[in-house]
Parts: sequence; C-alpha cells; structure tokens
Amino acid sequence: MRHNDTLRLSLAIFFLAMAFANASAVDKGDVSAVIKDLNRTIEERETYQREKLWRISNIQDELEKSKGKPNEFNVCYQLFNEYKCFQYDSAYHYARLLESISNVSGKQSEIAKAKTALFFCFKSVGFFNEATEIIRDFNTEGIGDEELAQFYLLCAQTYQNLSSYVNGSADLCSIYDGKKMDYYNLVISHTAPNSYLHEFIALEIGLIHNYSDSLAIDGRKRLISSFSLDDHEKAVQYSILGAAYNSLNMMDDATYYRAISAINDIRSCTHETTSAKVMAEYMYNRHDIESAHIYIQQALYDANFYNSRLRKAEINSVLPEIESSRYKWSNSQRIIFLTAGLFILALLILTFLLFSKLRKRNKILAVTHSKLVASTNIITSTNDAISKANAKLKEANEIKDQYIIQSLYGNSLFVNEIEEQSLLARRKITARQYDEAKALLYNFGTKKERERIYASFDSVFMKLFPNFIEEFNSLFDEEDWIQLDSNGALPMEVRIFALMRLGIDNPAKVAEYLNISVNTIYVYKTKVKSKSIVPKEDFDSRIMSIPKP
Repeated sequence: MRHNDTLRLSLAIFFLAMAFANASAVDKGDVSAVIKDLNRTIEERETYQREKLWRISNIQDELEKSKGKPNEFNVCYQLFNEYKCFQYDSAYHYARLLESISNVSGKQSEIAKAKTALFFCFKSVGFFNEATEIIRDFNTEGIGDEELAQFYLLCAQTYQNLSSYVNGSADLCSIYDGKKMDYYNLVISHTAPNSYLHEFIALEIGLIHNYSDSLAIDGRKRLISSFSLDDHEKAVQYSILGAAYNSLNMMDDATYYRAISAINDIRSCTHETTSAKVMAEYMYNRHDIESAHIYIQQALYDANFYNSRLRKAEINSVLPEIESSRYKWSNSQRIIFLTAGLFILALLILTFLLFSKLRKRNKILAVTHSKLVASTNIITSTNDAISKANAKLKEANEIKDQYIIQSLYGNSLFVNEIEEQSLLARRKITARQYDEAKALLYNFGTKKERERIYASFDSVFMKLFPNFIEEFNSLFDEEDWIQLDSNGALPMEVRIFALMRLGIDNPAKVAEYLNISVNTIYVYKTKVKSKSIVPKEDFDSRIMSIPKP
C-alpha cells in the first residue's frame, strides 16, 4: 500500500510540474556557443583525465596499505566506482577483487556489493547471459535499501537494453518491458520520496504509463533543476532530454542538450557513453561533416578506452558512412583547392605576361618621357633665355627712349643757346666791339652744357633705376655708403657704374662721355671695388644684376 501511494504522489508532482512549465526552444546562437564549448572541452580532455588518474593513483596507494585490513573492501569499492564508467578492464578487475575480498569476509552486504559491481560490468559491455545469471542468483536478504535500489536499477536497465536488442520481436519486447517495469517499481519501493533516484524513476514510470512530450521535457528539466547533480548524472539527464527534443524533431534543442551531455561526459571522464556518437549523427544530418568526424572520433576514443564491445558495435554502424562522406568532402575540397590553385596559377602567369608587356612599354614610354623632358628643358631654357633677352630688350628700349627724349630736349636747348650767342657775337663784331665778341666766344657755355648733360643723365638714370643707390650701397659696409648731393647728382665713380649698368662698359667710350681719361676710369673703379664687401671678381656681375623695377 505504501508503494502505490508513493508512486501516485510522485506522478502527481510531475504532472503538476508539467502543467506550469513550458519547454523553451534554444536559439541558433546558443547551439553555436555550446558546440564551441564542446570542441574546446574535447581539446582539454587530457586535463580532466590526468586529474582522474591522479585521484585513482592515490586510492591505489591507499589500497596497498589496506591489504588484510577491515577497510580493504571499502577502498577497493572506491576504486571500482572510479573505474566503472572510465575503463572496463580495470573496473572488472576490481569487481573480481571485491568478490574475492567479500568471499573471505563472508559479509552479505559486501557479497551483494561485489555482485552488483560484476553485474554493472556485464551489463555495460553487453554480456547479458552473465548479467541475467547474477539477477537470478542474487540474494537480497540483509541488504540495505540503497544497495537494493542500485541493484534493481541495474536490473531494469539490463532488461531495457534487452528490449532494445530484440526490437522487432513483439513478444520478447513485451516480456522484457514488463520485467523493466517490475524492477522500476522495486526501485521506487526502496528509495526515499523526494530523493533524486526516486524522482528519476518516478518520471520514467510516468512516461511509460502516460507518455507526453511536455512531461518528457518539463519533467526532465524539473528533475535537473531540483537536485544538485554531479557531472555524470547531468550527462545522463541532459542526454535523455536531448532525446525527448529529438522525438519532437526540435533539432536545435536536441543538439544543444546532447552537446551539454557530451561536455559533462568528458569532464566526468565517462567513457561508457552515447552522447558523442549521437552528436556525430546530428552533425552528419546537418551536413557538417568535419564536426561529425570530430565527434565520432571522440565516441570511438571513449569506446576503445572503455573497451566496450557494445559501444564499438554501435559506433561502427555509423562510422563508415561519416568517414566516407568526410573522404568525399575532403576529396571535393582538394579538387576545389586544386582548381582554385590552377586558376590562380593561370592568373599569375597572365599577370606575369601582362607585367612583362607593360614593362617593355614602360621602358619605351620612359625613353620617350626622357626625350620629352629633355626637349621640355631645352624649350624651357630657350624660353628663359628669350624672356631674359626680351626683358633686356625692353629695358634697353626704355632706356633708349628716355635718353633719346632727353637728348632731343637737351640738344634743342643747346642749339637755341648757341644760336642766341652767335647772333649776339655777330652784332658785336658788326658794331666793332671785338673784345666783347671775343669774350662771348670764350664763354660759349660748353662747361655749363656738360654739367647739364650730367644732370640730365643722372635724372633719367634714377628714374629708370630708382633702387640703384640702395642696391649699390648693399655691396659696402654702412660707413662707405654713398649719398646723392642736394641736386640729386651722382658721384663720378658711381656714374661710371651707372653707365656700365646701361651697357656702356667700354672704358674709352665711358672716358669720352665723362670727359676724363681712361686711366682715371680705372682708378675710380679700383678705388670703389677695394671698399666693397663682395669679391672684386664678382663686383661687376652684381652691378649688372641690379634689377629695373
């Protein structure tokens, strides 16, 4: 009566949870993130395995110290628990050692634990004959509820595996499913309400009696969230949750939870597992062949490490198809890369040919450009020379015009004055005033006329070169600077260089114009250059470079 009440209470709790909970789908971003986490965990599996082996090594040391002592069985049982999902051969070795120790001690509880350990080993690798023999011969007298619950759970799992193995044979499936339900009820009767194992099996029974997708998903999520599970227990529950989503064809959710299960398998160093294999199938169906290869290799690694014949058989049923597809995919990738490589090579050859052709053309263009640059430089030099010649011609014309006008004006004055003086002299001669006529001839005005000519020259020159004095003085220290007199007349030595700037550099012509000797010209020039701050050989060129505004 107590068993039935407990079962009804557990089912009522799960159905109530189903009414208030909703299965929530995950988005593609969550799936991508958990797959990355799984790939990273696979890369780090050696780290978790080293920690596991270190822990096993410590227990083995303790077992050596415990030989023949009362705690030998318990330490050996710890080692079996470490190995039971980690490595079959070692788990079987310690299960047999437990059997040997329990036979010596004769304790019924230790004999039952040893039998359960052997039972687990046989069930894990598919030795169902040996497993069912243990079920038939198992003595339950004097065994505690916890040990019995674990034993009955193994019995239920064994018959579930047998039912799956004979799938298609309805009568055998019915027999094995009935035995599974019987042992589930025995687990319920030997576990405390609200304990993890009790709630787990209650959910399984509820799904068998009245399956619904909501209960399969929401009840499983409630179970996961209600208890503090270790990594192995999480792996089991998330694997079942993924299977529930798979039955609804909600593949993103199924992939998400199967990936979490595989992660917890690796972290708990569980090699007796199916999640990696299922993940390989999911990725294969998604046409992600590379990921499928990674996960099927992880599943094969687990099966080989654990030495599970059952898991190897399961993996070998899908491994060839995945590896064949990967080979085809790799081969197609090689063909694509080869085609791309040939295409790139053709482009490189074409580029090289075009480059060579362009290089030849560039050489021709470079030669043509050099010729054009040379011609341009010649034209530029010619233009500069013409510009300078035009500037000089313009300057000379302007100087010529100014001096022609001034000369005409000065000559006109001079002729008028000569005519006036000649007329006056003739009158004096006619009047027989010979002495006065003679005096007029002596004072004919040549000196005055020469002074007027100099003044006229200076005036015109300063109009043409108003900056001449400033530029001229820049060639001397300040104490040697020249100044114009009050009438604006140039000093004689400066007038010599003014004539030079106008282009009159013949000493004989300069001497004739200034009414002085050639030697005096040289004396003046030497005296001026000796005071200059520029080299004597550069002085004349500096004078000629004084610009005309």
